[in-house]
Amino acid sequence: MRLAHIAPPWIPVPPLTYGGTELMVDLLVRGLRRKNFDVLVFCAGDSRLPGPKAGPFPRSFWPPEKFSENLHLAYAWRFLRDQPAALIHSHLENAAGFWQAAGTSRPLVITLHTPITDVKQEYLLNFPGVYLVAVSEFQRRRLEGHPRVRVIPHGLDLAAYHRPVPKEDFLLFLGRIYPEKGLHTAIAAALAAEVTLVCAGPVFPPDQAYFDTEISPYLDNRRIIYVGPADFDRKLELLGQARALLLPLEVDEAFGLVMLEAMACGTPVVAYERGAAAEVVVHGQTGFIARNFSELLTGIGAVADIDPDNCRKHVARNFSANGMVEAYAALYKSILQEHLIDIL
Repeated sequence: MRLAHIAPPWIPVPPLTYGGTELMVDLLVRGLRRKNFDVLVFCAGDSRLPGPKAGPFPRSFWPPEKFSENLHLAYAWRFLRDQPAALIHSHLENAAGFWQAAGTSRPLVITLHTPITDVKQEYLLNFPGVYLVAVSEFQRRRLEGHPRVRVIPHGLDLAAYHRPVPKEDFLLFLGRIYPEKGLHTAIAAALAAEVTLVCAGPVFPPDQAYFDTEISPYLDNRRIIYVGPADFDRKLELLGQARALLLPLEVDEAFGLVMLEAMACGTPVVAYERGAAAEVVVHGQTGFIARNFSELLTGIGAVADIDPDNCRKHVARNFSANGMVEAYAALYKSILQEHLIDIL
């Protein structure tokens, strides 16, 4: 039985630096294959994920070009018309429209990786036959009224992350650098708390003006340090050494995989109470959830009280890659049985 996964085409699977969705797809597909699922992945041609892959773009690219998502989905649907899969699992919400237009009898699962805006909410509610997977309860609540929604949080392979190491005296901001991630607030908080902030992440062309005007003037290589994008090994090094991961988000993120990565390295998270942050971080035990700038500073001052081992145990108990894979495998099997498709 073949499953088809449709990953975004803009970042390779797994990602070289930035790319939470692509990291999750890599972990999920590898785990499914270990359970003997036959999985075809539509993704960028420079993806390093082993196994069958297809797609119209030989290389990943960012920012996304207009209509690139539709071209990627159209390619997948033409491919699957000639070589059908028992079930299609898309990590792009626009797949719902392609699925309905094609009139295929094969079930479609969509994992929702990004915030549910009002327009996206209305769009998804128009496809009651699609199986939706929210990655947090916060996200699921935005889809009240859809008959086929369930929650499956992201997970990590804890073995890939270093155990807690002696901490160094700096906070870390890690992620794509653009206004909604709140790096400007992180800098203000670090300066107010008189602590060093190391900033790591890519700056893509559309966000260069923000970086030049709001971030660059504060970079002094002493108190506020920018180290550029971080590959996986460098990311683990920074996460392991940092006193805390600082995320004063200005957007309601659906999940926040980097928070799991930090805790897996024994590093607490100090984040604004936005999106699913309070579902991922246990306030006072694996970090601090702040409602305002003053509470952000309070959290920064209290991170030394957090036990790094508790952070790692929290991820192991609640956000394992194995648990995520098992949940998706069970979902697939129940859907295929519902559609009377042989699961063997």
